[in-house]
Amino acid sequence: MDTIQEIFFLPPMAVARLGPGATPLESYEWQQDLDAHGNNKTVIRSNVTLRENEDGSVSAYLPDPRKIRFRDEGTGALRPVAPFFELWARMFDAETGEAYETPVTLNLLEGQGLSLKNIRYTVAVGNQKAARRTGDAACGFRARVEIAAEDFSPKPLLAFSPHTSEQQPLVYEHNPIPLGSVRVVRPVQGTDEPVSGEMVDRSLLRLRFTPPKGEVYGPPDAAFGPATLAVPGYKNDPPKSEYGRIHEIVPAQNRILNPDTPWSKWIMMSGLSDDPEPHDSYDGARVGNDQSWGVVDDTCDGTIEATLAVRGQRLVARARIFTGPPDFAPDCRPFYSLEDDLADRDMSLISVTAENYLDAKTEVVDIFRRAFETNSLINLDDIRAQGLKDNASLQAQTNIAPTPGLPSTDAASMTEKDAVPPDKIDELIRPQPVSVFSNSVPNEQLPYTVATKFVHEQLIDEENLLDFLRRRPDFVRRLMRPPFGVLAQFEEDPNPDQTPDPAFRDPRIVRDMMHDARMPPYMRDSNYFPLSLSRRQYHLVMSFIDYLEAHPPAPGTEPVGEPRDV
Repeated sequence: MDTIQEIFFLPPMAVARLGPGATPLESYEWQQDLDAHGNNKTVIRSNVTLRENEDGSVSAYLPDPRKIRFRDEGTGALRPVAPFFELWARMFDAETGEAYETPVTLNLLEGQGLSLKNIRYTVAVGNQKAARRTGDAACGFRARVEIAAEDFSPKPLLAFSPHTSEQQPLVYEHNPIPLGSVRVVRPVQGTDEPVSGEMVDRSLLRLRFTPPKGEVYGPPDAAFGPATLAVPGYKNDPPKSEYGRIHEIVPAQNRILNPDTPWSKWIMMSGLSDDPEPHDSYDGARVGNDQSWGVVDDTCDGTIEATLAVRGQRLVARARIFTGPPDFAPDCRPFYSLEDDLADRDMSLISVTAENYLDAKTEVVDIFRRAFETNSLINLDDIRAQGLKDNASLQAQTNIAPTPGLPSTDAASMTEKDAVPPDKIDELIRPQPVSVFSNSVPNEQLPYTVATKFVHEQLIDEENLLDFLRRRPDFVRRLMRPPFGVLAQFEEDPNPDQTPDPAFRDPRIVRDMMHDARMPPYMRDSNYFPLSLSRRQYHLVMSFIDYLEAHPPAPGTEPVGEPRDV
């Protein structure tokens, strides 16, 4: 008999999205719009979705492909993204001695002499943001539930702050913060076929996490306050002596937190604690003396664990769950995603060869399409101004000289006076002054934003992109900001004002920490550093360009017509 060697969840990690809607968002996927006027842009299409039934089981169906409902009808409440986790097993084949993977179903359990009684789930989630800033664990709040695999009722995740006798809990146990809910899906025999040829096994063991609603909580005095006119995350904005409208900080029913914790007294940049970036992303920052209003939200992350008792052993499967805000531009993909970050950590760098050329081309084309989609959401004029202000601050501290061969980092950046003048900008918009701020006029209020979107849009067409990369390889190499290197590439003790390595950046070298017009221009990563492609993405694009240079198209295979001038 085949035996279970290991159990695991699929997916091993998922991101839920907040929403107060009563019905979870239906599933959708990204596709390229191949219609005559679609221009290869990304669109979203409905996908096979699991519906929870009253008895706790699920049924599979395909939603109306003509519309995706992001809000509940009637109330207009945003629907949450509530992911499912499936339990799988790695089996040992007694006849062949080989391992294989299969979902854990009712039939598999029965064949192993097991039942749902042999399985238990544990779900633990929490929010530690205030605890991280204050250094006080009692300013965090957590929820934990244990569920028998035969219990199919939804379980609320009610979080409070564990504390010692000397600590003040931020969240009282008698007034917990709801961090969503979790439900074990009732497995039943049978399959659904929502799409021809695509079978969904209803007897598979599943668990569903429904995220919180997306609310804020605070102490009783977090009632009303002035809105800051400063933009969170912009370090070098001048102090504001005026404030915006008076707004309700926390709804009355959510003013349930303890007002006597360190979180209600915390002030950023005081030197008493480490300030995470962005340091001013809390309620109370940039208002008055920057003292926290003691407010928290209900975002959370945590773990899902399954245990299976089999043959006197206890097998354990674990998965990670995160929550995030609603996706307000679901058809615009980031060029650097969580998936790209994980691939950068776990996968090898790609060198393009004849054998992998088609796969590499698909990925490179997709990177440029995602770059356009990200660019279409960015106010480049604004982030340029902020990036150049940051440069000025760093320049004042270090007095570093301009680096020959690299774009300007001062007010000349992206103007015709740039040390490496930008391509096409001067042809698409009126001449821009050497200034931190762009020259906005009534019919061209965001000139840099409009120009870069136009340039990027030309490159979402595959033939146009390949033609561009073949004709201007050196320009693209200069255009791309290199990623940070790995430790093996770094010098032991570099001079902070030395010339950067063209293939990678080092955070100890001042010029590598300054913004310029290289792609992606003026954008920041999570550490407030200039953003780049991931190391794996960058190496792939460079290797792909090298391959195109070494393998020009055969005569007669070029696209018919004049190449577009991009």
